[in-house]
Amino acid sequence: MQVLTISALSRNTGVTPKALRYWERVGLLPKATRTHTGYRVFGPEVSQYIDFILKAKSVGLTLSEMRRVLELSHNGRNPCPEVVKWIDEKDRALEQQIHSLRALQRRLRRFRRLCSTSTVMDCARENELCCLIEGLPKPKIEERRWQ
Repeated sequence: MQVLTISALSRNTGVTPKALRYWERVGLLPKATRTHTGYRVFGPEVSQYIDFILKAKSVGLTLSEMRRVLELSHNGRNPCPEVVKWIDEKDRALEQQIHSLRALQRRLRRFRRLCSTSTVMDCARENELCCLIEGLPKPKIEERRWQ
């Protein structure tokens, strides 16, 4: 059976040894065995886990969600329904973020047009931080929400 040291595994996968050690510690990778000198060595099956982690990261799964998938799979249960639920939730959240970012972009463009009509260099007045910003209307409640 072919075993890989953490440095060889890192070279083969492009994942840093620090990330590999972390993934092992949080249960995403099978526990490495140790050589008589204390070096970690992984079996060939670890490549499948690393591929899984990288692909799961590419669709936005969190480490805890990945751990849940592995747990379900190891217990003989199908994790795909939960994955679909998570992806749907992430899609809805992303849509909301896009909506908020578009609203911010519109406000920035309106503000920039205002700035181009003002004489920016004549802005500094006593007791004002920035007349351009201070001259803006108060934001609506939903615009002031911190996300």
